[in-house]
Amino acid sequence: MTSSSKFPRYLLGGLLIGGFWFLNRERPLWEETLRTIVVFAVVMFLLTIRLKRKGIELHLVPMIASKAVLVVLAALVESQIEDAISDPALVVSIGLGLAVTVLGPLGDSHFFSRLAPPTTAGHMRQPH
Repeated sequence: MTSSSKFPRYLLGGLLIGGFWFLNRERPLWEETLRTIVVFAVVMFLLTIRLKRKGIELHLVPMIASKAVLVVLAALVESQIEDAISDPALVVSIGLGLAVTVLGPLGDSHFFSRLAPPTTAGHMRQPH
């Protein structure tokens, strides 16, 4: 898959995670962080089922770990800028979305792989 064909997948992921962050802006920062990580993990788990049917394996640990690191960094940034600007959650949600969109394709080979086609032991050719 080319990086240009991966871009829409990560753009959608960035919009979703950034949007979710912004929707939870009224919650305490630690709760917003945990909620975003948990919801993302659940969505990725459900996505593994769909992708497996298409012959694609989603590696949950690196996917969730990388997004958790981004979300924790987002929380740290928001805690540092909350007194300096009027809507820090908006700025952080945009930054989080951009980070997922731009950095996602770079780690794509760590997140996804093609499953080997199933082999049938009973249909192997016998030598003559």
